[in-house]
Amino acid sequence: MLRLTSLASLPLLLCCAAVAAAQVPNIAPPPIKMGLWQSSVTLNSTGMRPAGGHPITNQSCYTPDSWKQSMQRMQSRQPNANCTTSNMQQDSHKLSFDGQCSADQGMSVTYHVEMFLDSDEAMHGSSSAKMAGSQFPQGMTVTTVISSKFISSDCGDIKPGESKPVH
Repeated sequence: MLRLTSLASLPLLLCCAAVAAAQVPNIAPPPIKMGLWQSSVTLNSTGMRPAGGHPITNQSCYTPDSWKQSMQRMQSRQPNANCTTSNMQQDSHKLSFDGQCSADQGMSVTYHVEMFLDSDEAMHGSSSAKMAGSQFPQGMTVTTVISSKFISSDCGDIKPGESKPVH
């Protein structure tokens, strides 16, 4: 099952946790400041209730090493899924890619992720995932809108690679 709740906890991973089994190539961390980031992710879906629309806000701590470890975790989170990533494009202002996964249970997911690096302290973007299979007989589409901002180089009590909800 896809982990929709993890979207807000991995903002610098460009909200691909909705399709966490993706085999993302080993790319360098984006040209942003490392440390404490706060992200707001709004989920919307068709084919699932509730439909979403309420933002989830988390704070996360990132270092170059935690970025790499998180990318590796994304690749191994769902061992029964066969995933591919394509059309990977990254420069100093944008990161985007497409992907497709199929799982043993007959579920399939196709997705697109696009993030814009506004500065080394801010980014925004979106993702869209289309799911099909016995768990979603009518199909389901999940879209996210993401807004992230750098808070501090000191992560306080949040360890690198971890996040906590903001209330």
